[in-house]
Amino acid sequence: MQNRNLPNVEIRREMERTLILAALVAWTWPVIAADLPTNPAVTQVTIATTICVSGWTKTVRPSAWETARIKIKLIRELELPEELLTDFELDHRIPLALGGAPSDSRNLELQPWDEAGDKDAVEACLSRAVCAGKIGLDEARRRIWGDWRHAGAGCDAGNDGVERSSKPR
Repeated sequence: MQNRNLPNVEIRREMERTLILAALVAWTWPVIAADLPTNPAVTQVTIATTICVSGWTKTVRPSAWETARIKIKLIRELELPEELLTDFELDHRIPLALGGAPSDSRNLELQPWDEAGDKDAVEACLSRAVCAGKIGLDEARRRIWGDWRHAGAGCDAGNDGVERSSKPR
């Protein structure tokens, strides 16, 4: 009889491990979101007066001088020849349109120009979805921080938003 119960015991243990892991992820998720490099002026409550206002990102975008300086620093840190400067743009991992921190080094990375247009389209789609209330700001930030290529699941030319996987906060 124990042999018949053994698979059930193993299944039960696996289910318990899965529940514990899910609980830990759910408990730490807000901490993860809080640790992202974001602009403290942009919250779910303030989006109507910040990121959802046309042209708002221009008011917080770092100067061309500052971005050029950071871009050179990153090229040197990666030990790449400075001739490659023109192959990259300085990108905000969490875009300014989602309230990413404008000058936080954790939010800045070199992005090949051939990827820039695709990521910009995902950023624009997520921003429209946040402003339309189809997705919460924190969720959009987590998605794009994790992997921008998958962050825009549901985004396409004819779709202004993404499927909601949690309620806006």
